[in-house]
Amino acid sequence: MLLRDTLNLSFDSLRRNKGRSVLTMLGIIIGVASVVLMLAIGRGAEQFILSQVASFGSDVVFVRNGPGDEKQAGSPQALLMAKKTLTMRDYRRLKQQSWIVGISAEYYMELLAETSTDRLRTLIAGVTAAEFNIFALSAEQGTLLTEDDVDGKTAVAVLGHDLAQDLFGNENPIGQRVKIQKKYYRVIGVLNPAGTKFFTNMDRVIFTPVTTLLDQLGSDRLQYLAVKVGATPINEAAERIRVILRETHKLDNPAGELVKDDFGVTTQEDTARRAGIISSILEILLTSIAAISLLVGGVGIMNIMYVTVTERTREIGLRKAVGARPNDVLLQFLAEAVTLTLLAGLIGVLCGLGLAWLSSKILALYQAGWGFEIPWSAMLLGFSVSAAIGIGFGFFPARHAARLHPIEALRYE
Repeated sequence: MLLRDTLNLSFDSLRRNKGRSVLTMLGIIIGVASVVLMLAIGRGAEQFILSQVASFGSDVVFVRNGPGDEKQAGSPQALLMAKKTLTMRDYRRLKQQSWIVGISAEYYMELLAETSTDRLRTLIAGVTAAEFNIFALSAEQGTLLTEDDVDGKTAVAVLGHDLAQDLFGNENPIGQRVKIQKKYYRVIGVLNPAGTKFFTNMDRVIFTPVTTLLDQLGSDRLQYLAVKVGATPINEAAERIRVILRETHKLDNPAGELVKDDFGVTTQEDTARRAGIISSILEILLTSIAAISLLVGGVGIMNIMYVTVTERTREIGLRKAVGARPNDVLLQFLAEAVTLTLLAGLIGVLCGLGLAWLSSKILALYQAGWGFEIPWSAMLLGFSVSAAIGIGFGFFPARHAARLHPIEALRYE
């Protein structure tokens, strides 16, 4: 039998049982769509994370509290709860190094900000003057923080672009006062739109001198140090920073073991590598969950094909009686199963892409910078798995049909 005739017979059989065919394909459609959707979201998340990591530049090193060995640090929540060892003394010591282009001491906290007309909770960033250069932030109105503001613990603030509009509307905010947790800050500047940088929406942040904020909160500990190292090789700079801070913290660590450090040094490369690992783990997990739907769909196809063979037993007997070979019967029923699954795979891929595109648009509303990327590997995987399911789960019913004896098949009621 020609392949064309086999395919025509397969499509005729599917058309005769439209309702059954649709219900049979449903499991495969859901499974393939789930795989495409999950991998597309995972790919979008990975690209978003990498873009955020790249936003602070390849020559910036972050110093954080917590164990120096990130394997010992545990989860991000554990890092936030780690003992705070970084102080302004560390900042001033590193600032003295001639090879460091810029350094910012940072402390972030969500607090209540109030004006005469509005009040809202927003992120307050205690920083130093170099913050704006490190993260390429510029003033749309007024001026930025200076070292004199930091040294003098001046109660001044620079507002993110969107936050300035929320708090003051069309009114000029320069010179106005913002009350932050019972302390008044004078607005000296408003930033140009900056978007999201390193997972923080800079347009909705109030920047104040870190010394002023720490004094208000009754603390002397920092959360981070952002160090711009310029032309110094990034790994060499990271090691230099470790040596200086070990001396400042009086750590007994002559061998330079990271597990003995009470601070951690992170580069863009480190963060990107961790992001890739996390993304890969999520993709494997999500794909494994979606694969269950494919397995269920494959079992459904096997059951339906067995039912189809039973219903068409007399037809099989008649075909064999007029000269059809067992391989012809096997090929026909196998073609029906593969056609069914490939069609389901195509619909599943299209549905998955549509849902992934819609999801990316919804996520972009809540997280600026989230994009959509077609997961070509997921599309190929969807078609491949569909074909494999058609062959794997369709083979046994097809073989059963091919082994039927023509006389017994013709007598079947």
